[in-house]
Amino acid sequence: MKTLVIGIGNPGRRDDGLGPALVELLSGSRPPERAVVAIPGGSAEAFWTYQLNIEDAAWVRDCDRLVFIDAESDALAAPTEIKRLSPAASIAFTTHELSPASVLALGEELYGRTAEGFVLAIRGAEWDLAEGLSAEARRNLEEAERILRDFLAQSVPPV
Repeated sequence: MKTLVIGIGNPGRRDDGLGPALVELLSGSRPPERAVVAIPGGSAEAFWTYQLNIEDAAWVRDCDRLVFIDAESDALAAPTEIKRLSPAASIAFTTHELSPASVLALGEELYGRTAEGFVLAIRGAEWDLAEGLSAEARRNLEEAERILRDFLAQSVPPV
C-alpha cells in the first residue's frame, strides 16, 4: 500500500505551521521534496505544502492512501483527531485552494479511482504573522506524532 502524508500550512502563521512541523518531526528535516519516512512494517512518503491545488489530484492516481495533516482552529475541537475523508467536491473562492475531500473527488473524476483519505487535525491556538508554534500547539504536536505513527503502523500490510 503506497501512502503519502501531506502536511498543509504556513509556518509563518504560528500554529498554522502544524502540518509542516509534523512532517519535519517524521522525516527529521523540513524536506522541500518528498521524504521517505520509516514506519514499523514499511514506509510512507511525506512532504508539506502551503495549500492544496487542483494539480494535487494526481496523488490519487499515484497512491493508495493519503493522510492530510492540518491545523484545527476550533478551540472546542479535540487536541488531535484522525478523520476518514470521503471524496466531496466543494466550491472555493479560487481553484488554487482545495479541501482534502475535493482533492479526492477531483482525482476520482480525472483518473477513475480514489485513494483512502484521512485528515489528521491538530488543534492550534495562535495564528499571528510569526514563526514558531505556541506552547499548546507543541503539546498537541507531540500527541499527533504518536497517533500518526500508530495509525500508519496499524494500516500497513505485512511485509
